[in-house]
Amino acid sequence: MSKKKKISGSFAMQATILVIASIVSKLIGMLYNIPFANILSNEGNGYYGAAQTVYALILLIATFSIPAAVSKIMAERIEKGEYRNVRRIFQGAMGYVLVVGGLAAVVAYVGAPYFVTENAVLSLRVLAPTIFLSGFLSVYRGYFQAYGNMVPTSISQIVEQIFNAVFSIAAALLFMKWAVAKGYEEVSEKYYVYAAAGGTLGTGVAVVSGLLYMVWLFRQERRELREKIREDTTGGLLTYGEVVRLLLMIATPIIFSLFIYNVNVTMDMNIYQKIMEHMDMSGEVIDGYYGIYSRMYLVLANVPIAMAAAVASAIIPRVSGAFASGDRNECNSRIIQSMQLAMVFTVPCAVGFAVLGRPIVRLLYYRLSTEDTDMLTIMLLLGSFSIMLYGISSVLNGVLQGIGKVNVPVVSSAVALVLHVILLVPCLMVLYLGIYSLILATTFYAVIVVIMNYHSLRKTLDFRMEWKQTVWVPLASALVMGVSAAMIYKGLDLVLSRVMGAYIGNAVATLVAVMLAVCVYFIAMIKIGGYTKEMLLTFPKGNVLVKVAEKWHIL
Repeated sequence: MSKKKKISGSFAMQATILVIASIVSKLIGMLYNIPFANILSNEGNGYYGAAQTVYALILLIATFSIPAAVSKIMAERIEKGEYRNVRRIFQGAMGYVLVVGGLAAVVAYVGAPYFVTENAVLSLRVLAPTIFLSGFLSVYRGYFQAYGNMVPTSISQIVEQIFNAVFSIAAALLFMKWAVAKGYEEVSEKYYVYAAAGGTLGTGVAVVSGLLYMVWLFRQERRELREKIREDTTGGLLTYGEVVRLLLMIATPIIFSLFIYNVNVTMDMNIYQKIMEHMDMSGEVIDGYYGIYSRMYLVLANVPIAMAAAVASAIIPRVSGAFASGDRNECNSRIIQSMQLAMVFTVPCAVGFAVLGRPIVRLLYYRLSTEDTDMLTIMLLLGSFSIMLYGISSVLNGVLQGIGKVNVPVVSSAVALVLHVILLVPCLMVLYLGIYSLILATTFYAVIVVIMNYHSLRKTLDFRMEWKQTVWVPLASALVMGVSAAMIYKGLDLVLSRVMGAYIGNAVATLVAVMLAVCVYFIAMIKIGGYTKEMLLTFPKGNVLVKVAEKWHIL
């Protein structure tokens, strides 16, 4: 196998591992959240949610962009064999998060009474040390990603989510007992204050578990790095000041880009609520509709989007290395492969939501009324196109960050923010589309971001999208899958609902239809021309996939 194919295969393997880890983490999160939310009740969930919102914002500003920044500047030095600078970047990044993470933690702890309501203060203060520790975890993740090794990040994500699931529930129950021991009555306000604080402790334990795993793994790899440092004969050692400046140059635009996206969500919420109030819709109905959108639709839609984000994380160091070495053809080849990989994962999810939206909603949110089930089903149908767009957008953002065009995603996000608001207002006030206006506006937001980022990439690298393999083959395969899944579900549900009851029958029919849909998509991708034997071999357990395909006589 050629060097190029080895690199290409390694990337597909690492990106797929990260995608799988992202899916597993999301599933664990969704499963544990059901009993956890019931334990906290509405009051406790409110305190917990308020603290987590502020925590996420502070974490975003302080350390969220560190893995991307570290992996980019390290990958450029690794490509040139500058391993002394790799060590210097690692040390400088550790010093950076020590200061920034420490200040952010102090701000969260001291400023808690100003950031959240009185009953959420304890929860935010429990989270404050987690902000400090998250910075170190981010540096370790960036270090391994710079070498194109996504396994440590993947495993640490799953480890974190498992510890989070166990300790969030356990600590919430423990803190409830502590509240009773302190004399607070069960189901009282203070009782749930302690319950929420206990739940946030699980987040801290999760980060500690991930950090310990990364430290252990780094110690195993340290000897190899020392040998490479001894063999490094390159000159020009970076100063710590230069390392910090490089981190800030890359991290700051990423923070702004993410901040604009978060502002976009908050702005949508406020515009929707104000206009609906102006149109005499009751507050209870407004909050109910927005709750379905934010707590159900976005949770489902973010699963495939997270897959694309995982591919984007994997592509940053790969593109950085190729770009730093001046190999434009290799750089474009890696971009095309990452695009194809992102679409392979996101397109079938989007089509699946479109054709199996109602069965999925009935399975996961069985307590919803018929009206609310219809609403969420329509949301998934309307949002399916935006899922594909956000998949492309995530990869384009990662590529632009990898080649040093970190300001482009900021500009495109800012322009898209303005234009999408211009569309949102008439959708609400003139077309009377209600909550669906948010989905249409965010889809338009993604369209603008994709167009602007793609245009910049074409100018910089003379990049051209490979439409057939990237878009049309996955889409055609997903459409075949969608028709098959719909037919399988309808047939099974018609029979099983009479035998097992409506809910169990729907659940079994949905799960079987989804599993068979995966097989149909796999076959369709090979027959239509998406998967080749070489491509299958780049995936985890690719040799098994090839054997299965050959045994079924489809390859």
